[in-house]
Amino acid sequence: MTRRLVVSAWLGFALAALFFYPLAVALDTDVYYLQWQRADAVEAGVVIGLLTAVFGALVYAIWPRSGRSALLALVAVAILPLASFAAGLARQLPFDDALRTFGDNRPLLFGAAALVAALAVAGLVLWPAGSARWFRRLLILVSPVSLVVVESLMTSAAPATPIIVSTNADPIVKASTSSACKPVLALLFDELSFSYLHDDTNQIREEYPAMRAFASQATNYLSVAAPGPETLVSMPSFLAARHLRNIRVDRALMRELGEDGEWIPFKADGMDALFPTARRLGFRTEIAGYYLPYCDMLRGLVDVCQSLSFYNVSSADADFSLADPVLTTFILWPRQFPLGLLKNPPFARLQRELVTHTAAFARRPMPGNESVFRFVHFSVPHLPFVFDANGYDPPFNPLRLSPDTAYVRQIGYVDRLFGDIIDSRRADGTFDQTTIILLADHGFRSGGRERDALHIPFIVKKAGQRERRDVTAPAAGELLLEQSLRDSCSP
Repeated sequence: MTRRLVVSAWLGFALAALFFYPLAVALDTDVYYLQWQRADAVEAGVVIGLLTAVFGALVYAIWPRSGRSALLALVAVAILPLASFAAGLARQLPFDDALRTFGDNRPLLFGAAALVAALAVAGLVLWPAGSARWFRRLLILVSPVSLVVVESLMTSAAPATPIIVSTNADPIVKASTSSACKPVLALLFDELSFSYLHDDTNQIREEYPAMRAFASQATNYLSVAAPGPETLVSMPSFLAARHLRNIRVDRALMRELGEDGEWIPFKADGMDALFPTARRLGFRTEIAGYYLPYCDMLRGLVDVCQSLSFYNVSSADADFSLADPVLTTFILWPRQFPLGLLKNPPFARLQRELVTHTAAFARRPMPGNESVFRFVHFSVPHLPFVFDANGYDPPFNPLRLSPDTAYVRQIGYVDRLFGDIIDSRRADGTFDQTTIILLADHGFRSGGRERDALHIPFIVKKAGQRERRDVTAPAAGELLLEQSLRDSCSP
């Protein structure tokens, strides 16, 4: 009895912890993107405790039994934790790209799945006792991994909060005591493509009326190059206001490739960087965004900051929730069938929450008598594609890249979202006196219409501007953004 109780408790704990193996792997390699906080670790710890009791009770009831029904019951209990463990293990293998390619090949994927199912059925029918014996040995063999999982979940938590509202007592760059600068609202939409947004005459397509109307009374920069082909390079380049050669993340530290070929820590506090420039010009600085931990990157340079994770559900959920670590783990699963069936719903929901929070930040009143620089990095139209022009309406597979129908649908929502933000500026009477910038970090890299993913939309309506102006001269996006900020201080 005692031995059975110990085995059941240990395997219950192991199964509970193995489910979170993908999360532990991500915390070991990509903690920078998860923005994992102490509250997240507490949520995960409580869930593991509860699941340990549930799995332990089930194992206790099944373990002494024999036969096919007992084997089927044990497999049913362990299948989800083992599948999650396999998903996390696949991310660690050196041929991860080959596995992803294999998973995207539907005939191979379904053929392999059918073969595994056939072998499992054959083992169950022809060799039930041996199958049960080896399956139990497998559970015992992998159970020590649970200790590694718990250690990673508990030691990776950062003490900082992802939302900062501060009046920096000793900022890195002190703000000017007086400023004649107009408020600036910069809205960056992730992966918004110039080729998809514009027609062959460089006009915004008629199906995007809000952005088309905005462009008709703004300066349209028609030859702007993104600083990089991916968000990881582009966004730090915008913050640094210079073209970065390359960026990589080592656990919790972002590094850039220096001119001498050495990897050095990235800093956004250079004299000519975006937010230090804003401070010197006298702006009150604000930023909201997803994917990168902006509040840590810009600590001491922003007065208001909201940073959201693209993977960690808790970053967009202020309430204590036992569901958050579970949903985050599902989001870290592969998108291929059948694991994608459990990944897609929480990933779609997280996309909705990211947009809800960043849109609310963008809509906050802009004081007409104060110089404010507000920079908002939206997660759309980047996948998962869960919106259309009418709002949240996720398809069965929101991660499907080809055909590009879902991406085009989501641009329709970007247009609606942008129009709503413009309406909020009109409602509070600050539209005319605010410089509003519409831009992207790069284009749609997987799209059939894409001609150049580095060619990005960049539209600026200066305070008081009412007539369209086109600029065809080539420009670097990271420099043009800082220059637009400076121009808001000019008559």
